[in-house]
Amino acid sequence: MARRSDHSREELYGLVLAEAQKIVESEGYKALTARRVAEAVGYSPGTLYNLFSNLDDLVVHLNARTLDLLDQSLAQVSLKGDPEADLLALAKAYLGFLDRHPRLWEQLFEYRLADDCELPVWYTDKIKGLLARVEAALAPLFRPQESQKRDVAVQVLWASLHGIGSLAIGGKLEVVTTRSVANLARSLVVNYVAGLKSTRGSS
Repeated sequence: MARRSDHSREELYGLVLAEAQKIVESEGYKALTARRVAEAVGYSPGTLYNLFSNLDDLVVHLNARTLDLLDQSLAQVSLKGDPEADLLALAKAYLGFLDRHPRLWEQLFEYRLADDCELPVWYTDKIKGLLARVEAALAPLFRPQESQKRDVAVQVLWASLHGIGSLAIGGKLEVVTTRSVANLARSLVVNYVAGLKSTRGSS
């Protein structure tokens, strides 16, 4: 077993998260334990608790890593100022990420943190950053004073796309429809944007 001095704190932090990610991606989040991760990096479980307060804390940091990966995928989309086209591109990038990393995505939403585990501000800021990308795509459809309506639209689209992805990953989509994930996502975006345009035109 490696000695604690073999790696700096920053190096060990990166190693732990990398190995934790491998475990989740290969076996699912239920296989993630402090002992499994410690064995993978060659340190004692106690060493991990010098980096993280408990398993929930480790999961929060691993989920943050997943959010960063998702943000990198969405960042590849260059917004053109056309809400429908931009949202379709973001939806494709989002669903592509889910397809490549289904088990990381499952942990992000299905792992239950302890009731007294409060998410840190830096973590919620990452979520706000993801939503901001959708907000930027929707912005041309709203006047500056309609920020509340815009926020609701962002949340509705994100939650709806999440639902489609959740059913697909859980193997339950065929219970509802025979249509593809891409087809449903396109229908969601096209019809929702059309509705927003119609509402704006009549106001």
